Amino acid sequence: MVRRILVTVVVLGSLAGTAWAAGLFGGTEIWTVDLFRPDLSLLSPHRYALAIWALIGLGLVGYVVHQWLPGESNSPRHRRLGWVVMAAVLLNFGLALMISAGLYLESLILHGVLLVLLLFSLRWLNRWPAATSTEGSLVDVPLGLFLGWTGFTALSHCAAVLSLNGFSWLWDDDFRWALVGLGIVVVIGSVVCSTDRGRIAVALAVVWGIGWIVVERIIGQPQSLLIAGTAALAAFLLLITSGSRRHRVDHSYRRALRRRQTANLPPLNLDDEDDDDDFYDEYPGRFGRPDDRR
Repeated sequence: MVRRILVTVVVLGSLAGTAWAAGLFGGTEIWTVDLFRPDLSLLSPHRYALAIWALIGLGLVGYVVHQWLPGESNSPRHRRLGWVVMAAVLLNFGLALMISAGLYLESLILHGVLLVLLLFSLRWLNRWPAATSTEGSLVDVPLGLFLGWTGFTALSHCAAVLSLNGFSWLWDDDFRWALVGLGIVVVIGSVVCSTDRGRIAVALAVVWGIGWIVVERIIGQPQSLLIAGTAALAAFLLLITSGSRRHRVDHSYRRALRRRQTANLPPLNLDDEDDDDDFYDEYPGRFGRPDDRR
């Protein structure tokens, strides 16, 4: 009970605080700061990409509601995820405050801590998979979106901070750095999206951000059709990876279910088909009459 009350207060309070720090209740709007300028680097998305926070915030409210459902008080998932979620939303609130105050380098360090914490939450999500579709929608999806978006913004924020500080190492070429960054996102994102049944929510959040990079590199400045095409390929690879994992796991589940359903059926006797037909007609499974099967 104490944990559920704390999760409710901390999550709702942190979401309200983040909205206040972002300027939704007046003051400087966070999307107008230099860090979010779409022309700052080749990996800076359009400002409209930040709209995903409305969906993430709504999903976290759904998570709070789900933990109060009957039967969830002793859930091993919530007993461990609750503390991780509280720490994550508090770190995100602090991140919004730092960005609003112009502490970009410090915010980048805090961003890394938040990303590691959300990656750690996968341990509990994978160890205790969602028991129902409702749980998957209210727990796995919002946390997956949170993780995916944090991973993407770790890339875009890092590129923006380096650009603001005029940092150059190994190559004095923004194009090469952009390719390296996209490659890292594809590799790490593919590993994360290949866990459990395929973390499609994680992939969709990253693809959302990459999609706005594509838009900005086509119609904005600096323009780069090559980076736009590379980013589109990166998004495609992430979707294929998560979707392929989901297909393989679901296919294995259907095969296992079919084996359990047919475990008590006798082998077909081709020399005496009438007796077998009578048995299958009476079998209370999903087979029905032999003439009805296609």
